Amino acid sequence: MIYRKDDKNSNRTILIITSTGAAIMKPASDTMDRIYAAADSLFEQSGRSAYPTVDAVRKAARTNMNDANSGMREWRRNQMARAVPAPVQVPTAIMEAQATLAVQVWQAAQAVAGESLAVAQAAWDAERSQLESLNREMADAFEVQAAELDALNGRMRAVAEQAERAATSAALLVEEVGRRADELRRELCRSHRELAAAHAGGRAAMAAHADELAAVRADARQTEAVLREELEALRAHQRELMQIVSASAGTVLSPRTS
Repeated sequence: MIYRKDDKNSNRTILIITSTGAAIMKPASDTMDRIYAAADSLFEQSGRSAYPTVDAVRKAARTNMNDANSGMREWRRNQMARAVPAPVQVPTAIMEAQATLAVQVWQAAQAVAGESLAVAQAAWDAERSQLESLNREMADAFEVQAAELDALNGRMRAVAEQAERAATSAALLVEEVGRRADELRRELCRSHRELAAAHAGGRAAMAAHADELAAVRADARQTEAVLREELEALRAHQRELMQIVSASAGTVLSPRTS
């Protein structure tokens, strides 16, 4: 059976291919145990009023969609088997008819056979309905996963863009620090030349230039320290953004491999 599910939001079509008669590879025993335990727990939490969905069991058992679907088939089949009533004893009317007329025995046997056939048909119809319900649940779960993946990709793109902007800002700041440092070096050289020229003019002029040079050097050191602190802070912010991008990439890959 092929079940088709259209995703209107992302313009995608999901095809679910199942077969009621073909052999399906069973998950590992520990995976089946987790699926059974999750299904039993969710069934009890609902007051045994409705079977849990494949997606709910998948999340609770922490397994993939194929294993969850296969495990839920077995679990629902077991639940239906438990609900089948005990075999009916041969009616008293048949035993009495057997003692009297073989024709009546045959007619009563045909009636019982018809009832058994009706019970078998009802069981088959119920199982087919359960399989169709599982197919719909599986398609819906795939659609939900696709939407979650699209949202996560959007968040990753936003983080990547923020990291790129931070890197650009860091490069501009480095350029500004270099430009400012060059200006400070040129200013210091000019002050040295002026101080040397003023040396011949007297000690008073020399002292004034010395004070000016000291002030320029102090301002240069302070400005350089401030620029370096801003640069280090921006680099730290850039590293944090890159860590967020790496963590987000790991989050996208984990549901695919679970």
